[in-house]
Amino acid sequence: MLKIAIVTDIHHGPTSHNKEAGWNSLDALRKVIDCAMEEQVDLLLDLGDHISDTSTEADYIVATEVAEVFKTFPGQRVHVMGNHDVANLDVADNEAIYGESMQSRVVDLGVCRLIVWQPRVEITMGIGLPAAEPSLAWLVAALNADERPAIIATHVPLSGHSQTGNYYFENNPKYASYPDHQRVRQAVEATGKAALWLSGHVHWNTVTQINNLPHITIQSLSERFTTFPKTAESWALLTLTDNELSLEVRGNDPFYVRLPFNRSGDKPWITPTHTWTAADFADFVTGQEQEDA
Repeated sequence: MLKIAIVTDIHHGPTSHNKEAGWNSLDALRKVIDCAMEEQVDLLLDLGDHISDTSTEADYIVATEVAEVFKTFPGQRVHVMGNHDVANLDVADNEAIYGESMQSRVVDLGVCRLIVWQPRVEITMGIGLPAAEPSLAWLVAALNADERPAIIATHVPLSGHSQTGNYYFENNPKYASYPDHQRVRQAVEATGKAALWLSGHVHWNTVTQINNLPHITIQSLSERFTTFPKTAESWALLTLTDNELSLEVRGNDPFYVRLPFNRSGDKPWITPTHTWTAADFADFVTGQEQEDA
């Protein structure tokens, strides 16, 4: 059995309109770490957006406060950077603050691999996220380097799932994913090696299955648009046993999913059909008439 605690989108920093008055992100994070220790998890995975950015000096201070809480966890930690983490700080700043690598890397978990993929996450207002493809060759090579199933971890999801109903992204979908997310998915799916894709960023719990690869997003620790007026205080426990995964999101926005855990290429889906034409509909009608007869 492998157990991973997951937390994302802490957004430590100034109070904003979507934060509960008096709510303390550091106290909430401490509770997550206490629960992770009680569950005796093998790994603590942080999917980014540790802070709400304001200025270089202020961001360094609040990021350091978050890092000091993370460092109380006695086990293995893996951190991903989100768009708010690099608005005013760079990769080297984050690595110095957290004492951990913030580069793309592979973490050996024995029965599987955790592939931490860190394409650029800077958001440009009016444009959105940059293309992820410049980092894609590394991801494909990492997937192909080993036959064990791989979990991919990114801050930004690449499922391309609908943002209908999302407080932030329903009317701003270009900020919810990379512009080339379809190209990235196709390259990953072609390897057949990925078994699960985990992300944060969009501040809600979702599961989207594409070509036998489940993409799951985890609710933000600090969000409340789905739990108003309470803060979600969400974190997730991922458990892998006997070719099966279960993921339970705890807190005020509960969510549970249980799925097979295998490489997507082990049971590939049938390629989607072509665009239908009038002739196809005629064939359907003819076929139905023959069945009725």
